[in-house]
Amino acid sequence: MVTVVANQKGGVGKTTTAANIGALVARRGGRVLVVDTDPQFALTRQLGVDARSLGVNLVDVLAGRASATDAIVRGVHGVDVIPAAGELAGVEMSLVGELGRERFLHDALEPLIEEYDEVVIDTPPNLGLLTVNALVCADTVIAPVSAEDEGAVHGILELRVTIAKLAKRLGGEAPLLIAVVTRWSPTRVSSRTVEDQLTAAGLPPVARIRLRSALVAEAAAARVPVATLAPDSCIALAYDDVVELLAGRAAR
Repeated sequence: MVTVVANQKGGVGKTTTAANIGALVARRGGRVLVVDTDPQFALTRQLGVDARSLGVNLVDVLAGRASATDAIVRGVHGVDVIPAAGELAGVEMSLVGELGRERFLHDALEPLIEEYDEVVIDTPPNLGLLTVNALVCADTVIAPVSAEDEGAVHGILELRVTIAKLAKRLGGEAPLLIAVVTRWSPTRVSSRTVEDQLTAAGLPPVARIRLRSALVAEAAAARVPVATLAPDSCIALAYDDVVELLAGRAAR
């Protein structure tokens, strides 16, 4: 199964969400591949992978110079990783004029899908071609929505429209879209407002993640997922609720 973490806004905890979901599926015994499609390579850095020291990364895969298997860094906090690099921005531009430009990532990853119980793809903070390539691969799309931004719900509604258009254009079934509220606080009015807006839009959040925490900064500094550093923390337990939902989806 392929889970894509997407939101066209930055700073909502998208990369943290991808890293922790991958780590938690692996902790349950699953075989996990994490793919970073962001030219800012935040997930690559957050997992402690030095893309500059590697001979192959996702840039080479999408440019047709290497296979996805060649780009895998194995056994990083229990998961395998296909890292990103800044040159992805140039690759994205070069794909614009290509036939089947939405399916380059899908075609690259397809030989690997059966090797893993879960493939988790982190995306750039926009709805550009790299994000579209990721969405084409998706069985499930997780959209982190910041509880600090009362206008954030508009972003997930735009994402839902994009997903529906892609499914119609490519003739497939639209992936399941689920929302998680990040930067959540039980005392903040905006947290309740964002939750109410999501529920009214038919996307009630499946988890509330408190990312305003020294623990998040500590995990980032240590280059490990929060779920690895502090598996019993409220953040790890909230992400585990999301993983439980994904497990239920895979069992159907």
